[in-house]
This record gives sequence, structure tokens and C-alpha cells, in this order.
Amino acid sequence: MTGIVDLDFNTHAVHIETPRLILREHRPEDLEPLYAILSDPAATWYIPDMRKVNPDETEAYLRSAMRDADRNVRLRYNLAVEDRATGELLGAVGLHVIDGTPEGAHYGLGYFLRPESWNRGYATEAAHAALGFIFNGNACRVSASCLAENLGSRRVAEKCGMTQEGLLVAHTWHDGQWKDCVVYRLLRDEFKTD
Repeated sequence: MTGIVDLDFNTHAVHIETPRLILREHRPEDLEPLYAILSDPAATWYIPDMRKVNPDETEAYLRSAMRDADRNVRLRYNLAVEDRATGELLGAVGLHVIDGTPEGAHYGLGYFLRPESWNRGYATEAAHAALGFIFNGNACRVSASCLAENLGSRRVAEKCGMTQEGLLVAHTWHDGQWKDCVVYRLLRDEFKTD
């Protein structure tokens, strides 16, 4: 990372409301539902590095996310995705600084949801809200990547207005084989609020 220039655009707790969701900082009571998601092989099939095999691993992840929320200069936002109607934890959306410049930062975007929440537009709604938040701050560019076969994640990126920028052939070792990965990007002036 080179020369980060004042990423301190919002040091207060993040709370974003969409029609159906709340994106917020993680809290201790997220431990049990977060463990249920991150220990589920279906939920973590495309993100095996995120899979947690015991509650202690999940607690370490949760503590790290909560420490990030307390930093004066935020390099990572790991936000819980909560159902507004029920208060239920559905998953998380994350943004992390890849590089910082005098013109703004380049962020990476990631997201995961519990399988019962798939195919309802929640991931797109959460990712779009996170993009709006970060572009309203200091972001000039956001990137996301996933395995080419992960059509659900690809649809989320595309519905958020992201452009496929590249195909990395035999890039990622997954399920016992090398698989292709796609890379998406969105620039601040390409982001649409609706």
C-alpha cells in the first residue's frame, strides 16, 4: 500500500439502512449467528479461507472486525448485514483499502450471506449500499473478484454496475483444481445511486 492520504472520513460507527437491511458494525451478540454462517460449508464454498471450524475462530474474526471499527483511520469496514424486519444476522459485507492516493483510495469489496438468504436480492442490496457509503467517502475505485463459476456473486457485481475488467485463467486453487477468476471494477463516476 502506498501513501494513504487521510482515510479518516468517518470514524463514527457505521449504520446504513436500506429498504430491507441494516448494515452496521459487528457486536458481541453476532458470535453465534456468525459462527452458524461461517461454519456452513455451503455458505463458505467459494470463500474457504473464511470457513471457521469452531466458535473460537469466529470469535477472533469478530473481535478483529470490532477492533477495526474503533480505529481512528479505517482501512477495513466489516459490516454486519441484518434483516430490518426481524433483526436477524444474514451475513456481512466488507470493504478494505487496497491502495491510497492523494486522489482517493482503491477498495476491495466482498460479501457473504447465509444460504437461506440467497436469491432474494439481499447481497445486491447490501453491496450497493456499501458502495454508496464508500464512494460518499474517499473511494475513487472499488474492485471485486470471484471464481468465474460463481454466477451468484458475478450477478451481484453486475447488478451493482460493476464492469468485468479481466479474466485470470487458472488463477485460484479451489476444490482440488485450478479455476478461473473474474475481476470487476467500479469507479466513483460510474456509480449510480438508484
